[in-house]
Amino acid sequence: MKARILLVDDEIDFLDVVGEFLEDEGYEVMPATSGDAALTILARDDFDLLLSDINMPGMKGFELLAEAGDRYPNLKRALITAYDVRDYMNMARDYDIGNIITKTTPFNFEELGLLVHNILTGDVFGLEHYVRGEIQTKYIDRVDRIESTIDYVIDQIADDYHKRKFRLALGEIVINAFFYGARRERGDQKHTWCLEGELAPDEHIMVSWARDPEKLGVAVRDQKGRLTKKEVLYWLERNTTKRPDGLAKGILDEHGKGLYITREAIDRFIVNIESGRRTEVVILNYRKGLYDGHQPLWIHEV
Repeated sequence: MKARILLVDDEIDFLDVVGEFLEDEGYEVMPATSGDAALTILARDDFDLLLSDINMPGMKGFELLAEAGDRYPNLKRALITAYDVRDYMNMARDYDIGNIITKTTPFNFEELGLLVHNILTGDVFGLEHYVRGEIQTKYIDRVDRIESTIDYVIDQIADDYHKRKFRLALGEIVINAFFYGARRERGDQKHTWCLEGELAPDEHIMVSWARDPEKLGVAVRDQKGRLTKKEVLYWLERNTTKRPDGLAKGILDEHGKGLYITREAIDRFIVNIESGRRTEVVILNYRKGLYDGHQPLWIHEV
């Protein structure tokens, strides 16, 4: 049976183009031009996914998803916008929304199809979902192998533009995976972190990388799944939302900046979480100038 998607946007042309694409991908799509119209449709029919624009006349996307979530708890929900997701990070946290798709120029239909598939199936783990090239993998079991592994991955990247971005991002997420994910160290007590010994086999950190004609990708996975969507949204919001003096709310926080730094450094920052089993952070960088637009928010908790 085809998955059913309720697509909501006040722009008719967008509904037509995206609706046709999703139908070609094998979904059944019902359009709606407002939040009120969407709720009316939901009251009389069942859907698997509600995908709504944020800025619409009348009911906004966040309000629609909140109301629909209260009425239909099993309905999967995501937002879409042409604007900077950072401007909505406080609302994403307040409404517990982990997926916000952005309208790029040209529109990235492949990315939309991937995100919709991920949300509907929960099949999110593995770099092969995001990059079509040959995947290489290394494992980290000791602190002294963190830097050498990052160096090895960076050496496989020919373009200096990508090297700089991936080095900064990898430094943050590998350390987080090792110390927070595997060893459960506290970020505000780095002076107490254990730097000796090896991780057990079921604690090893997996680092995979690949490239295809459009992009480079690296995935870092721990085997504990201690991170939560609420934590990711909390730290992103703390470092994105500004105080009245123009500084970030989290400017004085002793930890929690790594996720924000990674997201700012790279084109795509994807967090996949299976509680108690694994956490995977996927970072992607597109060929320079391929797509213009803002970065989406991708946090999957399965």
